[in-house]
Amino acid sequence: MWHFLMLAIAYACVLASPAEAAPKKKGPPPDAFKACDLQVRADLREGGTLLIPRDIHLDEGRLMLSVTFSPEKSIRSVPKVLYGNSDEEKRRQLRSYLEQMKAAVDAATKESAWFVVASKRTLRPDLRSSEGDASPWYGILLADIGGKCRSVAMFRNVQPDQLPPEAQRDLTE
Repeated sequence: MWHFLMLAIAYACVLASPAEAAPKKKGPPPDAFKACDLQVRADLREGGTLLIPRDIHLDEGRLMLSVTFSPEKSIRSVPKVLYGNSDEEKRRQLRSYLEQMKAAVDAATKESAWFVVASKRTLRPDLRSSEGDASPWYGILLADIGGKCRSVAMFRNVQPDQLPPEAQRDLTE
């Protein structure tokens, strides 16, 4: 009988002890760029700068995003293009684009979006602009959406004067 009573008391103590008393496994500290940790660093390997966007506007009609860093200048993304063999495929892609862009706007409010201005030398040659007075810089909006890094929008020919002064200092050829 004593064995049963002692076992019942021990069981009750285990159930009543707080879960915090259990030792926690310590892992590496979380990365500031969350799921975009590798992508941000890869884009900046040839120079550039990183900004945390706070003012992003979605143009649903043109499938574009505008990022504003100074009151008088905004940077517009390259419009998304719908591909597909049927209208239904294009509509599925449209819904996906809109969902991703809205998630990026939401991520910006949570500081889970990053505007990377990087050298065009990191781009594949077919993605580089052939415009005459082109900037050597492009922008890409990355967002941690659902724990995955997404390249939400691309910005061609980012001019340094479109950025805050502290970011302009990082853009040297």
